[in-house]
Amino acid sequence: MSEVIAQVSLAGLVARPKPIEESVYVGKDVLDLLTGSMYLDPLNIYREYVQNAADSIDEARDSGLPFPAGPQIALEFNHQERSVRIRDCGVAIPSADFVRRLTTIGASGKRGKKQRGFRGVGRLSGLGYCQELIFRSRAEGETKVSELRWDGRVLRDKMRDPAFVGGLADIVAAAATQTRLPGEGFPERFFEVELRKVQRLRNDLLLNETAVKEYLSQVAPVPFAPTFSHGDAIDVHLARAGAGRTVDIQFAGDPVPVLHRAVDEFPISEKITDRISVIEPVEYFDSDGDLVAIGWLGHHSYSGAISRKLGLGGVRLRCGNIQIGDERILSQLFPESRFSAWAIGDIHVLSPKIIPNGRRDEFEPSVYYAHLQNELTLVMKGIAQRIRSQSQQRNRTKRVRVEVSAVDDWIAVAKDKKLHGALLPVVTAVATERLQLAVKEVSKLDGDSEDRTLANARLASFEKSLAKIGAKLSDAPALTGKKGKVTLQIQAALKTILTSSHSPKKGVDLASKVLMAMEAARGT
Repeated sequence: MSEVIAQVSLAGLVARPKPIEESVYVGKDVLDLLTGSMYLDPLNIYREYVQNAADSIDEARDSGLPFPAGPQIALEFNHQERSVRIRDCGVAIPSADFVRRLTTIGASGKRGKKQRGFRGVGRLSGLGYCQELIFRSRAEGETKVSELRWDGRVLRDKMRDPAFVGGLADIVAAAATQTRLPGEGFPERFFEVELRKVQRLRNDLLLNETAVKEYLSQVAPVPFAPTFSHGDAIDVHLARAGAGRTVDIQFAGDPVPVLHRAVDEFPISEKITDRISVIEPVEYFDSDGDLVAIGWLGHHSYSGAISRKLGLGGVRLRCGNIQIGDERILSQLFPESRFSAWAIGDIHVLSPKIIPNGRRDEFEPSVYYAHLQNELTLVMKGIAQRIRSQSQQRNRTKRVRVEVSAVDDWIAVAKDKKLHGALLPVVTAVATERLQLAVKEVSKLDGDSEDRTLANARLASFEKSLAKIGAKLSDAPALTGKKGKVTLQIQAALKTILTSSHSPKKGVDLASKVLMAMEAARGT
């Protein structure tokens, strides 16, 4: 009789997952993170507000709205009141949406619309650095101005108060107030953010107009300076892919607008000035053939690292023509990270699959970003090769200058009328040997380099001088010796004296004394 084995499934005994039923509570400390800990550099708040303004301006452009005369983004500093206002003439926020959009945290309507900002947190970045943060807006056709005020003191008091048990919505209700203002004195269409009673940081950084302007020249979507000779060519290249769109940013009282950091000439040291001589346009595609990034590299003499104080160096990444990170973002892709300070360029990331992180100091990790980094690694290796090649060229040039100078010195000695006649053949032989060494060193220079052209011209003149001196050798007195053997030995000794001395003049002086001693001995 066979046994029957029963199989029992245990799957039904395992509890199935189900959605949580408790309401999700968002605490007040989230706001503290967004206003005080989100960004590492206080100047990042200007990037966030300019970024939002640029998105609004682009939307107005695409909607065909008229633009008033003057800058599209205006910054006004009031040092007495310790305030700064950033105003733009974009689409603005209609009054019906004003409060909801400015009190909604982490839920921007920009996501998926190819705009620069899309997380809905940057607008509060200034709240951690001022006592009061004010937003004002007036949309097209509206008569009144909408205003929303965030009281930073109330916000901080509530966040520090252990007795305050409310959540995010409660603290927003306690710190924010709204009102409607008459439209007189305001532009017909605008949006602005004003920071009042700004904190005094190191060097009063947030109200330091020079520092803010230099920062925006690096990170903001601003045009190239008219004096930058390569600007037009770069603009044409970027426009092919719809990249490089710019906005006009002006500081009140400053006639010069904010311009891109790029310049033609820049100092490497107190004695060395370099210049961008060649612009290399670059494009990067993914495995499907889609354009992922486009940009430019500025090649120069690579005479040394570019000082960080200039705000110029580094191959930088941009998204929506807003800089992501700083000049060191690609330093790990160079064979030697120090070379990143020698390079100049911008790479505009176009792929929607490569997304900046929340702090905008890097891109989110992804296979798409990794692929772009692999492509850029090859580019950085090419720049490193240029740096090494230029260094070799400079070293060769130095050696050429040493040899050319030596030939010049020996020819000057050979032309000296006071030179002992018996020394003329020896000095000429030494000068000829140094000329041959100089020719050899010059041949190592790049064929089309200016240094090689100048050196060859000098060498040609030296050859003519030596030819003239050679014509006089037959008139030079001989050093007599039995069957000429002593003459050769003496010439070899004199040559050793000449070439072993610190300079041709010292060598000739010593050799002349030896000759006079020999002649005196021969006379006795």
